[in-house]
Amino acid sequence: MKRKEFVIRPKHLIIGLLVFIAVAILGFAIVPQVISNFTTPKPAEIAAREGAQAFLSTDFEQGQEAWVNNVCKVASYEGCTIIKQTIAPMLWASVERGEVRQTCQAVQAELVTDTPAKGEKAHSQVWKVTLECVDAKTTKANTGDVNVLVSEHEQSWKFDFVLFTQEIQNADQQ
Repeated sequence: MKRKEFVIRPKHLIIGLLVFIAVAILGFAIVPQVISNFTTPKPAEIAAREGAQAFLSTDFEQGQEAWVNNVCKVASYEGCTIIKQTIAPMLWASVERGEVRQTCQAVQAELVTDTPAKGEKAHSQVWKVTLECVDAKTTKANTGDVNVLVSEHEQSWKFDFVLFTQEIQNADQQ
C-alpha cells in the first residue's frame, strides 16, 4: 500500500486562515442580529404583555384608583375609558371581597388574530398571553392564559382590554 502525501503550501495555509477569520468575524457580527430579530418581542406583543400584567396585577389595599391608573398607563384612550367606566366597577368589588393581592408576569405571548385597519377602525390584534401570578399573602404561583386585544394608534401599539369568553367566541365567528 502506497502512502499518499499531502503538501500544504504556506500560501494556501495563510489564505485558509484568513478565510476562517473572515467567516468567524461575520458570524459574530451577523448571527446575534439574526437571533435577536427572531427573539425580540414585537411592539404589539409588548403592549399585550404589559396590558395583561397590569390588568391582572391587583392589590385591594392600594385600591381601585391605583389599579385603574396602572392599567391606563399602558392602555389606549378607548381601553382606559372601558376600564374606568365598565370593567373596574364590575370587577373591583370581587377583588376587595377576595382581598386579592397578586403580581403577574407575562411568560409567553402568541398572536391569535390580526385584523387590518378598516375605515375608522384601527389595526388590531388578539394575543394569547400566558402569565404567572404570585399571591402576595401565600406566595403561591398560578399560571394561566388570557386573550388580550391591542390596537395601533399613531404608529404605536396600546392595550385595549382583556377579552372574556363570550368576546373570544364572537371574535372567532366574525
